[in-house]
Amino acid sequence: EFTAKLVGQDTKTDLAVLKIDPGSTKLTAATLGDSTALRVGDLAVAIGNPLGQELAGTVTVGYISALNRTMTIDNKQLTLIQTDAAINPGNSGGALVNCYGEVIGINTAKVSSSSLEGLGFAIPTAEAKPIIEDLIANGYVKGRPVIGIAGRAISASDAKRYNLVEGIYVYSMTDNSPAHLAGLKIGDIITECNGQAVKTVDELNEIKNKYKPNDTLKLKVWRTGETLDVNLILGEEVPN
Repeated sequence: EFTAKLVGQDTKTDLAVLKIDPGSTKLTAATLGDSTALRVGDLAVAIGNPLGQELAGTVTVGYISALNRTMTIDNKQLTLIQTDAAINPGNSGGALVNCYGEVIGINTAKVSSSSLEGLGFAIPTAEAKPIIEDLIANGYVKGRPVIGIAGRAISASDAKRYNLVEGIYVYSMTDNSPAHLAGLKIGDIITECNGQAVKTVDELNEIKNKYKPNDTLKLKVWRTGETLDVNLILGEEVPN
């Protein structure tokens, strides 16, 4: 056992980097493989600690069942490798390796049901590597754009009931955020972004995520009966 230091973590991709000082203990680093070269039917070996240290180093074997599976886990949308190698509680963070012993994924989740089995998922190394490199270099993932608001969707029925418009109601805002600097106010309703109607926060984020910090978004904002054009310069997301 070693004492580890948290170098950085990224909740959006469920990844973190820990650092240890092994002292005089000689350790062998795992080799990262190329997850983009995987094919359905390739051998997959999962290594982890199901149920904790009592069963540490458990190896289960299966195949790559599917690639590029889009899954929503704990409100995070992830693109994952699907495998039928058994992945159990405690396996998360363990390695998924190919037949050469190269790490091609990081085990992260399974679908549990009495009527289902053999549905495990891993973060591909191709997705993880740039995140890991950013965490090591900066402690966070650089280059992610941020608007700086918390909002909720105003549905058509809510808009009619409260004499508002459909869109994203701004109910809180970070001080000195891009939104604040652009002149947005609490109570504003964002109805368009770059000429595209937006009715949910997810729709707004989908557009925002196509851009980089310092790019400009052109918003249409409804404010107490008046429609305003707002140019918002995106900031960079930096964890607290």
